[in-house]
Amino acid sequence: MWILGGALVGVAVTVWVLFIISLEQIPAGEPTVLVLNDVGLFMAAGILLGYYATGFEAREHELELSEQRFRALTENSSFAVITIDESSTIRYANDAVEELFEYSPASLTGKPLTMLMPDRLQAPHRDAMTQYLSAGERSLDWAGDEVVGQRANGEEFPVEVSFGEYAVADEHLFTGVIQDVSDRKAAEHRLHQHTTKVTQLHEIATDITVADSRAAVHQRAADGAVELFGADVARVAVVEGDQLVPTVSSDSDDVDASDPVPLSFGYAGQSYQTGTVIRIDDLADTRSAATSTIRDGGAESDPQSREDPRALLSIPLEGYGVLQVLASEPGSFTERDEDVAEMLETHVMIALERLSAEATIRRERDRLEEFASLLSHDLRNPLNVAQGRLELIENDSDHLDAIERALNRIERIIEDMLALAREGDAVGETETISLDELATQAWENVATDAATLEVETDLHLNADRSRLVQVFENLYRNAIEHGGDGVTVRMGALTDGDGFYIEDTGPGIPTAERENVFESGYTTHQEGTGFGLAIVRRVVEAHGWTVAVTDGSDGGARFKISGIQSVTTPY
Repeated sequence: MWILGGALVGVAVTVWVLFIISLEQIPAGEPTVLVLNDVGLFMAAGILLGYYATGFEAREHELELSEQRFRALTENSSFAVITIDESSTIRYANDAVEELFEYSPASLTGKPLTMLMPDRLQAPHRDAMTQYLSAGERSLDWAGDEVVGQRANGEEFPVEVSFGEYAVADEHLFTGVIQDVSDRKAAEHRLHQHTTKVTQLHEIATDITVADSRAAVHQRAADGAVELFGADVARVAVVEGDQLVPTVSSDSDDVDASDPVPLSFGYAGQSYQTGTVIRIDDLADTRSAATSTIRDGGAESDPQSREDPRALLSIPLEGYGVLQVLASEPGSFTERDEDVAEMLETHVMIALERLSAEATIRRERDRLEEFASLLSHDLRNPLNVAQGRLELIENDSDHLDAIERALNRIERIIEDMLALAREGDAVGETETISLDELATQAWENVATDAATLEVETDLHLNADRSRLVQVFENLYRNAIEHGGDGVTVRMGALTDGDGFYIEDTGPGIPTAERENVFESGYTTHQEGTGFGLAIVRRVVEAHGWTVAVTDGSDGGARFKISGIQSVTTPY
C-alpha cells in the first residue's frame, strides 16, 4: 500500500513540476517532453515519505496498545503502581495508590515523588537518584526494598517497593510496585516479642527453681510476671480451706488491700476451678469493679477510676492457688501471652511440687531420726539393764538361756532398724575391694559355730566397704538361721561376669516367697529379725546393682548380686 501510494505521489509531483516548467519555458504549441529520471527521483521520494509515515503510524499504534495493556494491568492491581521520570516527577499512578497514600492519582500526576516520603528521607532519595543517573550505582535493592511511606495525613507506615526502568519515546522512566507491609511487620514484631518473652521466662524460671520456700516462689512468680508481660502488678493467692487468700504481690503494699474470696468467686475462682488461663482485654466491659486482684468478678457497677486495672491474665496454680497479672491499659495481653503464661505456670508448679516433696522427705527423715533415737536410747537403756542383771544371776537354767537369746535378738533388731533408719539408701566413699578378703572379714563378724565358708573367686569391684560388709553379714546370718550350724555357705562369680553370688546348702526359699523375703519385717524363723534381707536389698540398690534369689547348686538358696560395671579379676 505505502509503495503504491508513494509511486503515485511521485508521478503526481513530477507531472505537476514539469507542467509548471513547461508553462514558463516552452513556447506555446510545442509538445512537452517528460524526463524519466526526474519521474524516478520523485517516485523514490514519495515512496520514502510513505514508508516513514506508515511506519510512524504503526509504531504509534503499537505504543498505544502497549500503554493500554499496561494500564489494564495496573488499574486492576491490588498493589500501588507509580511511574516517575528522571526528575522524580510522578507521570502515572494507579487507583490503588489512593487507598495506600490517600491521594487521588490525578492529584499526584506532575508532583514530586518525595511528597509520599517523610521529610527525613527526601534528600537521601534525591541523592540516590542523582548517583544512579550519573554513575549507574544502585543504593537500594530494586527487587524489593523496605522503606517508609507517608500518607496524606502525615501518618508513616512501612512499605516494600520493587523498581523497574525503561525508555519510552526517548524518555527514561522508572516504575515502582508498592505494597503496605504493616501487617507483616506487626506479625514479625509480635513474634520477636514472643521469642524475647520465652527467653526471659527461662531466666525467671531459674530463679523460681532455686527458691527455698513457697513464699519465695510466689514472690518471684509475681515479680517475674510483671517483668515478663510488662504489667503494672501481679499477685498470688493461695488456697486455704474454701478460700483464695492473697499472700504476695509485686507491689509489697498492695496485697494488704485484697481480701480473701470464695474459691468460686470471679475470674480468680473461675481460673482456679477450670485450670485454664483466662485473658480479659478490658475489665471495664465486665461486671467487675476490680478493686482487688482476687475480687475481680464482683457485681459492682460503679465507674472505674483511671488507676483501676483494665487488662487481666489469671493463671491457675493447680492445687495451690492462682497468679493474677494486671495492667492499666486495655488489651495489654495477647493470645501468645496465654501460651507464655502456661509455661510460667508449669515452672511455678514444678518449683512448688519440689518444695512439697522436699518437705515430705524432711518430715519422714525427722520421724526416722526420732524413731532411731527411740531405739538407740529408750529401748537400749532397759535392754542394757536386763543384760547386766542377767549376768549377776548364778542359776544356769534353761529359762535364763531363753532370756539371753531374747535379749540378744532385741539387740540385733535394734542394730538392724538403726541401719535402715539412719543409713537408708546412702552410699559413702567407694574403693576397690577384694571379695575374697571382704567375705572372710564378714564371716569372722558373725557367730558361725560349725558352719563352713567356701570362697571360689577373687573378684575385685568398687563399693562402699562398710555397707558391703553388711550385705555379707546378713546373708551369712540368713543362711545359718535357716540352714543350721552345719550349713555350708559358698561365694562365687556369676557366669555373666557382672557380679557374684552367695548360696547355702540349706532348705532354700519357696518360689512364692522369694519376693517377700526382701520386705522389712518379713521372716519365717522364730529368731529372725525380718530386717536382714531388707538391708541387703537397700545396700545393693544404693550401689546401683540388683539382687535376686534363686535355687542354689545344692538345693539351698542362692542370692545373685548383678549389674556391677566394675567387676575385675586380678591376674
